[in-house]
Amino acid sequence: MKVAVVGAGIFGIAAALELRAREHEVWIFEQGDVPNPDASSTDNSKMIRRDGYGPVEDYVELAERGAEQWERWHQQIGDLFFRVGKLHVTRHFGSDSLAYMSWERFKDDPLGSRILTLAEAKDRFPQFAFKDAEFILHDAWTGYVRSGAALVGLAGIAQAQGVQILADTTVLEIIEDATSVIIRHGRGTTGFDLVVVCCGAWVGKLVPELADHLSVTRQEMAFFKPKDAAPYRREIMPGWTFEPYEDGWYGFPLLDEGYVKVAMHNRVHQVDANVERVATSEFFEAAKAFVARRIPGLAAGDLIGGRACLYTNTHDNHFIIDWAPGFRRTVVAGGGSGHGFKFGGSIGPIIADVTEERDNRLGEIFRIGTRLS
Repeated sequence: MKVAVVGAGIFGIAAALELRAREHEVWIFEQGDVPNPDASSTDNSKMIRRDGYGPVEDYVELAERGAEQWERWHQQIGDLFFRVGKLHVTRHFGSDSLAYMSWERFKDDPLGSRILTLAEAKDRFPQFAFKDAEFILHDAWTGYVRSGAALVGLAGIAQAQGVQILADTTVLEIIEDATSVIIRHGRGTTGFDLVVVCCGAWVGKLVPELADHLSVTRQEMAFFKPKDAAPYRREIMPGWTFEPYEDGWYGFPLLDEGYVKVAMHNRVHQVDANVERVATSEFFEAAKAFVARRIPGLAAGDLIGGRACLYTNTHDNHFIIDWAPGFRRTVVAGGGSGHGFKFGGSIGPIIADVTEERDNRLGEIFRIGTRLS
C-alpha cells in the first residue's frame, strides 16, 4: 500500500518505520522542520518509565518493549537513552495509590522500586531536601531519552529505509473516495491508499469528529543552570517527581544543553494548538520557589529560560489508535501527549496493525469503541 503519515512526531515516525518494515510505500508530511519546535515530541528530554500505571498492565508491557527498542536505537544513533533512575517522593503511599502499586509490582525486580529511609535518601541524593513524613522511592529502571535528538536520528533511519519525508508541508485536507484518499497539502495534492494522522495537537483540525473529545493544554518548564554542574550530572543525579498527584513537580538531571529541566505536570491551561510555546513569568516564580525548597543548591544558579509544550489528551487519558470517525481510509493515532513519547519504541506495530486490520491485544485499550459516547 501507499500510505501517508501526517506528522513527524514520535507516533508518526514510529508508524512510518514499522509500515516501511512491512514493505509499504510511506510518505511523511510535516508542517514544520524535523524536529518541529512546536511539536510535543520535540523538547530535549522525555522520561522513560514503567511505574505509575497501576493495574493497567498493557502500558507496563508497552513501556518495557519500548525501552528495549530505545536501547537498540541508542546503539544505532548514539547518545540517546540514559538509565539514570528516578526518585518518587510522596506523602501518599496507601495500597490504593499508584506509587504503592508500582512498588508492589517491581520491588523484587533487580532494577525495580526500593523504599529509601530518610537517612539513605539524604546520603545518596544530597541534591534534594526531603521531609520526615514522606515516602521516598527509588526506581533504577527509569531513564530518559533526548527527544529532539531522537526524532532527528529516527528520521534519518526512516529516510535511509526509503520513507519520503516532506518537511515544511502542511496537510490542509483529507479527501476520501471509494478507492483512494487524496491529501491536499501546501505543495499540491497526492493520492494514497491510506492515511495515518499523527499530528498531535492538530488532530482535531484534520479529524473534526475528534475535536470535542481532545483536550489541548499548555505545560510549562524552566531551565536552571547550576553554579557547579558536578552534583547534577546524570551519573549522579536521577530523574525525580515530587507529589505527582498534587502539584506534580518533576525534572531531570543536567542535560546535554547544560541545564536542569524543572516542570510541573498539573499546571494546565487549555489552549489552541497554535499558541506560542512560551512559559509565563508566574510559572518561573513558582519554579524558583520549588527549587529553593527542594533542590536548594540549584537555586544558587541561574534561571536561564524555559518553554511550553502542548499535551493532547482524551478524557480517559488513553491514546486513540483506530479508524478515524467519519472516514474509511484514515487511521488516527493521537492523544499521546504527557506520556506518549516513552512508547515510541513499541507503538509502531500497534498503529501498523490497525492499518492492516490485524488484531493486537496491546492495542485494544486504544480503540475508540464507546469511549466518545
